[in-house]
Order: sequence, then C-alpha cells, then structure tokens
Amino acid sequence: MSMQRTEHVELGEIKASSDRTLIFVLPNIGTGIAVAIYDVQNKVGAVAHVVLPESSLAGPGNDLLPAKYANLAVPTLLKAFSEAGGNKQSSVVRMVGGAQLFNFGGGGGNILNIGARNATAIRAAMSKQGLAIEKADTGGNKGKAVRFVLATGQLVICPIGGNEYSI
Repeated sequence: MSMQRTEHVELGEIKASSDRTLIFVLPNIGTGIAVAIYDVQNKVGAVAHVVLPESSLAGPGNDLLPAKYANLAVPTLLKAFSEAGGNKQSSVVRMVGGAQLFNFGGGGGNILNIGARNATAIRAAMSKQGLAIEKADTGGNKGKAVRFVLATGQLVICPIGGNEYSI
C-alpha cells in the first residue's frame, strides 16, 4: 500500500477521484453537510461540502461556488463523480453534518434551521437523480471533522470533543 495523501475540501467545494491513496478531509462541518458518493466496485469517490439548501438564498452578484447550495451541489457532484469513473449503479451515498449550532430565542420555531433544511434539500436533490441516502449522520449541536477514505469508502467522523466512529 502506497502512502496515503490528504486533500482538504473547503466550504462550497466538490472533489472527486479514483486515487485510492487519497483521503478527503473536511475539517469542520457545522450546519453544512458533507455529502459523499462512493462506487464500491470501481473505488471512485466524490464529496461536496454543502453550505446552504437553496441557491435562491444567494444575494444578487454572489459567486456561486459549485457545492455551496444543495440544489446545485448534487447534480454537480454526480457529474464530477462520473467524470472520475464512478458509476451510480454500484455506489452508496452518505451524508454527515447539518448540526443546529445556534438557537435564537429557544423554541422549536427556528426559521433559520439551516442544518435540517440542508439535509432535506440534499435528500430531495438525490432522489431527483434516482439515488437514496443510505446512511446519514445529521443533526445534533456539535461540529464534526470528516475524513473520506477512498481506499475503503469509509467516512470517519470525529465530533468536536468526542470519539471518532465511521459510517
């Protein structure tokens, strides 16, 4: 086994690769979501670091990063995935994040619940593409670091101040 390399995936970024020595690292997922697709046959992976549910939330003249908005991120992610050699038929989709980090004025009526809205938007966009989220680790009130290991397809999750586990 050759040396493993890590590559950071920033907010609003999408990365895809068939390089099995690669580990994609998302150091801090809060209300945003890491959505990962992995082709178990061909060992190809792609990940998007989604920030907001809807591109309609962009102000005029805002730069549209490919993965910033869930509704745009999912088709862009799948395109990058197939360009890297991934096949939807033999793939699994997972997502991590969507924490509720701020609670303005308590109560359940938080209109700004971006985390949950992100998760819902990603599920809807995936289902439009004929894909289901197989495993999800969303919600809670803690940020997480995520490593996506392309050799195995594992998502290794390390909650801030907690023990790591994988899905």
